[in-house]
Amino acid sequence: MSKAKEIEDPLVAQAFDADKHVQLARAIEQLTPDEAAFFVAKLEAALRKRKIQLTGYLVAMLVWIVGTVLALAYYGMSEGFVGWVFLVPFLAVGVILWTFGRWATKVGASAPKPPAAE
Repeated sequence: MSKAKEIEDPLVAQAFDADKHVQLARAIEQLTPDEAAFFVAKLEAALRKRKIQLTGYLVAMLVWIVGTVLALAYYGMSEGFVGWVFLVPFLAVGVILWTFGRWATKVGASAPKPPAAE
C-alpha cells in the first residue's frame, strides 16, 4: 500500500464517492467543532491534490502533442538518423508528471494534525 493511501482519511475518501454523501453528512454532524475543522482541512487538501494532479495530466498531454508534432517536423527536415527526437516528448512528459506528482503529494500531506494528536 502506498504512503499516500495510508495518510488519506477514510471520511475524506468517501467525499469523492457520490453514493456516500448522505452517510458522510451524518458522520460530519456528529463531529466536534475541532474535528469538523480538521476534516474540512483534510478535505480541502485532498481536493487541492486532485486539482494539481489533473492539471499535471493536462499539461503533460499538451506537451506530448506539441512535442510529437515538433519531433515529426524535425525528423522530416533532418538528414541521417534522428529517431532519438521521438523520445524527447516522452522524457518531457515523464518529468512533468513526476514534478506535478511530487507537488500534489506535498500539498496533500500539508493538512494539520488531528485534534487528538495535539
